[in-house]
Amino acid sequence: MTLALYVLDVAEFEPLVRTAQGAGMQLRRTGDYWELSSPEPELILRREGTEIRTALWHAALTGGLDGRIVSFTSETIHLEEDPS
Repeated sequence: MTLALYVLDVAEFEPLVRTAQGAGMQLRRTGDYWELSSPEPELILRREGTEIRTALWHAALTGGLDGRIVSFTSETIHLEEDPS
């Protein structure tokens, strides 16, 4: 199973999309969203340096994901493939 994150295609989330691409995630448009997928089974995204405000960072997963949230703090999002 692929680890993927779905992010609404709006200007406010562009820094998150760039951060995910910098972490090695691949980008593909699907409707009004960006699908950010990773060939790796585990991924950590860091808010530091993104200039995303904390409230917006906490909305980063509202588009959904394929995988499992290991931890989600005001500074990092740690995801991994869902083994089921």
